[in-house]
Amino acid sequence: MVYLISGKRDEGKTTRLKQLFEEQKNAYGFIAEKIHDCGRVTTYNLVNLSNLETCVLARLASLPLLEGWGDDFTHGPFRFSYSGFQWAKQVLNSAVNAGGDAFFIDELGKLELNGKGHAELISSALKTGMNLYISIRDVNIDDAVKAFGIGEHTLIEVD
Repeated sequence: MVYLISGKRDEGKTTRLKQLFEEQKNAYGFIAEKIHDCGRVTTYNLVNLSNLETCVLARLASLPLLEGWGDDFTHGPFRFSYSGFQWAKQVLNSAVNAGGDAFFIDELGKLELNGKGHAELISSALKTGMNLYISIRDVNIDDAVKAFGIGEHTLIEVD
């Protein structure tokens, strides 16, 4: 089953995803944690929900590159590290190898709808048979269902 945790920007989708994770047994996945500086988001870190390990996913393009950053691409004001997306795939692979029952993904957005970001991971996760919990902005739901061929799903609205 696919559960889409939906809401508007900054409405609590990630928080709700974490709460749902805590209610599950044999669950794996990651969230995107915002790092603020002077009142604005400067960095997104991926956090493995099973062991709290982190990996930098994106930083404001205007900030200096981190050592060992590697290849990247720019989307809006952020520079995204390909290694961050590879790290997320490793979290999924660990879940599959461990026989996980549920997997959590934060989030499916415009990047993924354009075939970038976590698009490959989401396509792979849909084939695992695990219950998937995916955060998504409400305006992207219809496009995501079509783009990824998501059949039966449950919508969990954050308000």
